[in-house]
Amino acid sequence: MKKLLLYTGPVKSGKSSRLLSFVQNKKDIGGILSIVIDKKKYLYNISSGEKRLLEAEPGDSEMEIINVGSFTFKKKVFEWGNEVLKKAAQKKYSYLIIDEIGPLELAGEGLSPAANEIIRNFSNNAQQIIVVVRESLLNKFLDHFKIDNSKTEYFSTDT
Repeated sequence: MKKLLLYTGPVKSGKSSRLLSFVQNKKDIGGILSIVIDKKKYLYNISSGEKRLLEAEPGDSEMEIINVGSFTFKKKVFEWGNEVLKKAAQKKYSYLIIDEIGPLELAGEGLSPAANEIIRNFSNNAQQIIVVVRESLLNKFLDHFKIDNSKTEYFSTDT
């Protein structure tokens, strides 16, 4: 039986960094990681190693950005991330990682288009799906996706 694997922990507890170490030099894992390099947030395509700066830069127009709290992100990078996730869902990876489902995704933006489709249909996918969800949003995530706990396994930065 396919399980949805939820990786939880507090903000800045090392979830993405641990997953980045886990995926290094593995060919059977696809998806997106949200990583920080030199204090800037990037989306990272696990299978190709390509990364794109997610944070908006001076000169980006209001039409090209999304504001979330004190953060400003590039819409085009989220569009790219959604395409990466859609393509990864069609391949035969052992694991597909979605990092992360946060307030933006729960509001229907960010990585939401591809993530929603993948999570809602996880039992039909060829891969095990690992979704990163910050601890403070876990109950909202479970409610949002109406997740059956019998098909879910949890692990956290504490384990």
